[in-house]
Amino acid sequence: MKRLLILTATGLFSMMVCQAQTTKPVQAANATSMGQLHNGPVHNISIGNMMYAQKVIQLWKDYDNNTMDNVGDLLADDVVATFPDGSMVKGKDNWIKMIKDYRNNFSSVTSTVMACTTLKSPDDPEHEVVTVWGEENDTSKDGTTVKTHLNEVWFFNKQGKVVMFHQMAAKDAPDKKD
Repeated sequence: MKRLLILTATGLFSMMVCQAQTTKPVQAANATSMGQLHNGPVHNISIGNMMYAQKVIQLWKDYDNNTMDNVGDLLADDVVATFPDGSMVKGKDNWIKMIKDYRNNFSSVTSTVMACTTLKSPDDPEHEVVTVWGEENDTSKDGTTVKTHLNEVWFFNKQGKVVMFHQMAAKDAPDKKD
């Protein structure tokens, strides 16, 4: 009985904390309130149009499902993409071909989005930026698996097209053999 009472009280407290957190107004971070943490060109960052975050999550699903033909409308013709190995790809057709060729190395891919949001700033009215953190589990055609932690930054123009993309990655260390 005591355990049930403790569990119930913990559950109610958790619900109250979650409700309190979701009813608080979101306050945009800006350089002044953050103590001028950086000298960058963008200040007054706030939450942007979450429709862009949904587009990026759908693109992750298309990558997992090996249906990259679905993403052409999302990319600007002159998109520029950089990858963790230092490579850069310019142009929509080149990027789609490179991603398709890379994805075809795997028999399956399963991604998990840990966090995804869209940010904007009046200092850069031409773009909204989606940043996404997640994990990707790749299974090669020979059956080996690799887990990669990803951080991606997607820049959307006013037409809703991706004009710039940056990907950072860290692979898990191989399992130790006893």
